[in-house]
Amino acid sequence: MGRLRYGMLVSLDGYARDAAGSFDWAAPDDELHAYVNEREGGIRTYVFGRGMWETMRYWENPPAVDLTAPEHDEFVAIWKQTDKVIVSTTMDPPSEPRTELWAHLDLPRLATLVGESPTDVSIGGPTLAAHALQAGLVDEITAYVMPHVAGGGLRWLPGGFTSRLELREHRAFDSGAVAVVYDVERTTRDHRDRTSECRRGRP
Repeated sequence: MGRLRYGMLVSLDGYARDAAGSFDWAAPDDELHAYVNEREGGIRTYVFGRGMWETMRYWENPPAVDLTAPEHDEFVAIWKQTDKVIVSTTMDPPSEPRTELWAHLDLPRLATLVGESPTDVSIGGPTLAAHALQAGLVDEITAYVMPHVAGGGLRWLPGGFTSRLELREHRAFDSGAVAVVYDVERTTRDHRDRTSECRRGRP
């Protein structure tokens, strides 16, 4: 049984994008990229909304001139070895390999995907992840906190979401970035268990 993980590169004040829609300030250096690769190596499937997919599909075939560090080549290999699910009502079926389209985020279907996965599943993008967080499906939350104050924009956690978290891991980087990995308290995730039981026909 896998775990559902949500992680984002975020500003110190909790934004994934600033008010102008930019996240250029969130580009990781090689040291942080290596750490992200280390953690992403345990992912079997990515689940993205359309916006995050449009950002991340770059790694399907990045220009060779952009692969300036071993960490970049390593992530390309990770990317190509994972399955991808895109949740969108407006996209045509993707042509990329190992990629499928869901017309909407079916929470029982997501719970089944995670429950049947031998390794972890990652959900990406604040808007999509908000539904999984509020439904209690997320097992782990990671913030890669960048040394930047955005001052406004798209928050990485939804308003009204509350949970007790247990610190699993943290690491500081020479760039000033800090990674913090939290397990979501069990009671917050009881909904996933109930959803899975309903899927199997239990009351």
